[in-house]
Amino acid sequence: MFNWDDMRFFLELARRNKLSKAALRLGVEHTTVARRITALEEKLNLKLFERINRSYQLTDDGRRLLTHAEAMEKNSLSLLNELEQKETNIEGKIRVATPEAFGSQFIAKHCHAFQKYYPGILFELVAETTNMTMSRRDADIAITLAKPERGRLKTTKIGSYRLRLYAAPSYLQGHPPIVRLTDLSQHNFIWYVDDLLPIPELHILDKAIQSPNIVFSSTNLTAQANAAEKGLGIALLPCFVGDQIPGLTTVLPGELSIMRDLWLSIHADQSNQPVIDKASSFLSNLIASERRTLIGR
Repeated sequence: MFNWDDMRFFLELARRNKLSKAALRLGVEHTTVARRITALEEKLNLKLFERINRSYQLTDDGRRLLTHAEAMEKNSLSLLNELEQKETNIEGKIRVATPEAFGSQFIAKHCHAFQKYYPGILFELVAETTNMTMSRRDADIAITLAKPERGRLKTTKIGSYRLRLYAAPSYLQGHPPIVRLTDLSQHNFIWYVDDLLPIPELHILDKAIQSPNIVFSSTNLTAQANAAEKGLGIALLPCFVGDQIPGLTTVLPGELSIMRDLWLSIHADQSNQPVIDKASSFLSNLIASERRTLIGR
């Protein structure tokens, strides 16, 4: 019987072709990936990969499994919803802290599914662009862009999302053509207010583009996206935002692509509480099932 956790390891190795790259994406050691793949092959009694010069290439059986695994990935949240009956006996409140854009533009759009199956649980979303700390018990669950280094926490890497450059066609038509990265020096950019951006993982525009000409800054990503849609300049946006706005198009998608990891943390002494268990499972399955949205088209 398929185990979704096994499929995550299989999918990453199928997509990356190397143990080290798959391990990096999964947040584990490369030996763990190799061990899980070997165990899966033994369980299925199939050879899924050919090892060629440290590269892992799918066999015919592996390609057939890939089709099913991708379908599992796409439908994992739906499958969970179909198999689980509405649990009206679980009551309580769950407070989830996330980065501002990820919470307001992604998580909030799926909270109706959580409420549908757990109507007795109040879902509180704290979506703020700040370094989340759980030491004061301000949140039951935190999704962060870096693995927390302090506290008695149970932390798991649950996925990643991609950022790309986006602009309105009206802006691109009125400015010099963009063929390569060096052309970006002639363009206007939209970004965060740097001295009000306490998350180091989001200080990335000046690292990706040398001396960007920033013409508009906002602490709010929705404001940045709206300004870009109106033709003010180019914005570096998460794909789960930029791809959803018809008035925006990607700029140099093959040249500039930045991945950010997502880590889910709960207090170690609360990991067995039913409310927290249901919420953390929901979030993990949601991010797995929406991988295409998170990493972009």
